[in-house]
Amino acid sequence: MKSNNDFDAILDNATAEVRNEQVEPTIVKEAAERVWARLAVAAAPLEDHIPATKRIGSCSDFQSLIPAYLTGTLSEARSLLLVDHTHECIPCRKAMNAARSRKMVPAKKAIVKRPYRLQPVVLRWGIAAALVIGVGLIALPFIQRYAPLGGDLEATVQAAEGQVFQIADTRSTPVTGGEKLQKGERIRTAKDAHAFVRLGDGSVIEMKDRSEFSLSKNWLGTTIHLDRGAIVVEAAKQGKQHLFVDTGDNSHVSVTGTVFSVNSGTKGSRVSVIEGEVHLDHAGSERVLHSGEQATTNAAIERIPVKDEVAWSRKAAHYAETLAALTSLNQELGNVAQPGVRNSTHLLDLMPENTIVYAALPNLTSTIVESHRIMQERINQNAALREWWGKEEGRRQGPNVDQIISSIHEFGDYLGDEIAVSVSMDEKGEPDAPLVLAELKNSVGFQQFVEQQIAKYAGNAQANNQTRAAIRFVADPLTATATATEPGKKADELYVWIQNDLFAASPKLNQLQDLATIVQKSATSNFTNTAFHDRIAQVYQEGAGLVVAANLERLIEKTKPELTKEAGGEQRASALKQLGILNLKYFVLDQTSAEGKTHTRATVSFNEAQRGIPSWLAAPGPMGSLEYISPDANVVAGFVVKDPVKLVDDLLGVIETVSPDLRKNLDKQQADRGLDIRRDIAAPLGGEFAFAIDGPILPTPSWKMVFEVHDSAHLQQTLERVVGEINNETVKHGKTGLIWDRTDLDGRTYYTLKSADFGVEVNYTYVNGYVVMGPSLALVERSVDSQKQGYTLLRSARFTAGLPADGNTNFSALFYHNLAPLVRPFAERIANSAGNLPQEQQQAIKAMAADMPPTLAYAYAQGDSITFAANTEGGPFGLSPATLLGVPNSLEFQHILQQGMKK
Repeated sequence: MKSNNDFDAILDNATAEVRNEQVEPTIVKEAAERVWARLAVAAAPLEDHIPATKRIGSCSDFQSLIPAYLTGTLSEARSLLLVDHTHECIPCRKAMNAARSRKMVPAKKAIVKRPYRLQPVVLRWGIAAALVIGVGLIALPFIQRYAPLGGDLEATVQAAEGQVFQIADTRSTPVTGGEKLQKGERIRTAKDAHAFVRLGDGSVIEMKDRSEFSLSKNWLGTTIHLDRGAIVVEAAKQGKQHLFVDTGDNSHVSVTGTVFSVNSGTKGSRVSVIEGEVHLDHAGSERVLHSGEQATTNAAIERIPVKDEVAWSRKAAHYAETLAALTSLNQELGNVAQPGVRNSTHLLDLMPENTIVYAALPNLTSTIVESHRIMQERINQNAALREWWGKEEGRRQGPNVDQIISSIHEFGDYLGDEIAVSVSMDEKGEPDAPLVLAELKNSVGFQQFVEQQIAKYAGNAQANNQTRAAIRFVADPLTATATATEPGKKADELYVWIQNDLFAASPKLNQLQDLATIVQKSATSNFTNTAFHDRIAQVYQEGAGLVVAANLERLIEKTKPELTKEAGGEQRASALKQLGILNLKYFVLDQTSAEGKTHTRATVSFNEAQRGIPSWLAAPGPMGSLEYISPDANVVAGFVVKDPVKLVDDLLGVIETVSPDLRKNLDKQQADRGLDIRRDIAAPLGGEFAFAIDGPILPTPSWKMVFEVHDSAHLQQTLERVVGEINNETVKHGKTGLIWDRTDLDGRTYYTLKSADFGVEVNYTYVNGYVVMGPSLALVERSVDSQKQGYTLLRSARFTAGLPADGNTNFSALFYHNLAPLVRPFAERIANSAGNLPQEQQQAIKAMAADMPPTLAYAYAQGDSITFAANTEGGPFGLSPATLLGVPNSLEFQHILQQGMKK
């Protein structure tokens, strides 16, 4: 009897002979013809019952097959095609449903017209540029975070209790204390096992039983990829880098030095903080957790006390004690009084008449000192806090906190409620030296105190080879003389004058001399007679915190000659004036704190509100256009304008200024074709406009535009005339042109405009005084249905969570983004193509798509001023408390500011 091996050999030989046999082409062709003939005979009886639609190329062709499909006489192949098509096409699906109920909806015949010849080169380069910019912006965070760079990873198993393994695809190797871990290697603890892993930076990871993680390192720091189980991390200070934990469920934890735990399970993750601060990013939402706080990534996961969450740890008792102490300390520190707003100031009235920049900040001494006093009391009373504080102090360099607080305390005891700084403009129109003013609560001994502090820190400066400006106290600026300097050199000296309860300092003696003249007369400076002073005083009347103000009008006056020097400068300056840029008047930023929240606003005002930007943006009003944007939108921009016709007039005026020939050509084109942009396009529109990316970006971006329309019939007539003119032109170039298609669904007409030459289409409909546009009929219809059902952005929890509590009902403009769903397809594609990366890093790249929290920025137009603000740190356009000073730059004013402040 033959063995199995013999049978295998026979089978291999037989299949090899079949595979290697050469078949004559004529035999293959004859066999194919016989098969097609038999199929035709079998299908003939069925095909006699269906319309003679041989080639299916449109929805009309598919809908013509529906009667045969419902009677069961349609061929199997065409039935499969029809069913598959109705799954994707809403009109055909509705036609199928209507046919089942004997209410067939006829398909609209397409109106075929010739399209406009779009320039293929322009289109290709435009698409290429958009892709390069978009992919670059999206890929940069991934490259920074997940590129396999950043130096060697140091990780050592400090202790291993029970069964601890290093896991590979085909084997598991026992791990003992002292062994090194490499990038991407997975370590796992079995039941009842325990392990400690120490990183090269001093961080320690404690593993619970049945836990598993791996490590990676890149430019931003080290990442712990927690596949399952629970860990407690004592993170060392990271310097410029961070320590991350990736749980694989679209969640990332980032820290720079703290103690926390992460528990990753089937339902999701639970993050608990023992000491310090932790940033948790999950599904596009970011949370900052502090000592004693906890968060879960799934509502189905119960929150439990942090001490219970880490009860398995070998240091559970120590953690519980630290948690209790820090929780109590945080509660006490939260009750420390913050500086209140200031409703008046004497310092503003003493500033130089030609002040162009003013800044003032509150005296925070009492808040800082009281917080430090409470901390020291609790540290002395609690051993756990003493240990925690000892570690914090050990990480610092230079003077310790006690020394710093002591100096702040002494200095603050002399100061009043506010410190103010001004920069003025001299007779030549150049920025003058700054002037610092402060009120003193106790002027006796202040000079001696300052001299002692100078002497104390002078030794440190010399040891570090640092040079500092000399401080010179003057008893009477009017009789003092400036220090002589060598020709061509500036005096590196700071003059200080103390007069009763007033402290003043400036690098130029003449600043103090002018101030002394005012003080001796018990008067106020001429600055009080300026409108700029009144604008700043208004901030104090409303309650001032941190204040920064700039007189842009004066800076523009100085900058105008610079703007017109270059070729075409006169035209550029004229265009900027028409846009309102050169009509800017003041920039004022104010930041206040209330109920534990910080509110920052930046306001720009204009000299003229009748043209340019201030004349375009309307006062805050309802935005019904946002009702057609879904809560799933990735990017949304919306605004209300006063008058679309006026806006078009201003823009046409700018075109005429910058390029008169272009304006003449535009006017000629309008006259030749009987069209008027103002009358036929702008006039039918209302004042609301919205744009969104509302759905997947691949394979076709789900863009959406919603405009308010007052005269939809006129607008539609204009669009049809424009398409007609475009098609007349394309006939000359032998192109197909643009094709109209109209579909009636639920009593509403949907329009489709297609370009066969470029394979693009635009779909839109008119609804409730708006026109809703999108790349597909399904997206437009879904927008209409969502608005009816109330499934809109305005009712989204993510969107409403970012709305400011500033008393305003509406916005003039807003910008909102929730980029996590938009980035996810790119992240998955990058991860899947990065085959050389470990599996953990590929999963981390996919999870990074959830690390971008939603952000909302907004603006209020108020006649001759516009106020900008944002709800998050590092928000869009850089509108954060740290960068709101750059708002003028968003109006292309950076060059003006640089030239205006140039010495």
